[in-house]
Amino acid sequence: MVLTLFDFRSRIEYSLCQQFASNEDVKTFCERAKKSKVGVACVNPVNVKLACELLKGENIELSCNVGFPFGSHFTEIKVIETKKGVEDGATQIDMVINVGALRSRKDNVVYDDIKAVVEAAGGRVVKTIIETWVLDDEEKKRACLIAEKGGAAIVKTTTGVQTQYLKLITENPKGAVLDDIVLMRRALSPDVLIKASGGIYDLDYAFKLLKNGADQLGVSRGEELIDEFVKRYGNEVDI
Repeated sequence: MVLTLFDFRSRIEYSLCQQFASNEDVKTFCERAKKSKVGVACVNPVNVKLACELLKGENIELSCNVGFPFGSHFTEIKVIETKKGVEDGATQIDMVINVGALRSRKDNVVYDDIKAVVEAAGGRVVKTIIETWVLDDEEKKRACLIAEKGGAAIVKTTTGVQTQYLKLITENPKGAVLDDIVLMRRALSPDVLIKASGGIYDLDYAFKLLKNGADQLGVSRGEELIDEFVKRYGNEVDI
């Protein structure tokens, strides 16, 4: 698999999901995204409009978080967030599924939730975040199948948000686990992409994720990974 620098940049998604992000934080974030020439920038719903203005004219997709970070919002609320995000300029939607419903085997609830957001997005890319780090393998597979049936274009491992609640279930949580990517790729049809997110700090590990089925990478140290790519390989590498 030959990976060019342009392709690597385009596969990286930056996110600014902190609840305390100020307007200045959004401006700094968008400057980082533009400088690194990444493929996607993701922000909270209240910051979509400003980010859209700041990224105007750039070849960067703008994603809006929906039901973030727990996924336990009513579907009606997720639909409102989606429609408002689209109205403000979002070109993609990152939605957190109803994880509790999935673990309760209420698959129809999970499906209806995803389908409603997909419909509200009006043809825009919808990424479903399934929160792999709280699921067993059977639940991960089922979540993938429901997401695909519901119309998701991309299935994403985790939010990357670690809380005290998460650590009640997972002592040392890691969002982008190689085995999970392999499992997800086997469960999904080739048309549905995979985004690995959470704990991707090493370039070689990023390559392993891409080689084993990940299509996009949610990273917080994108500049470092891009700089290392250039330093080690120049414009392309065969992974």
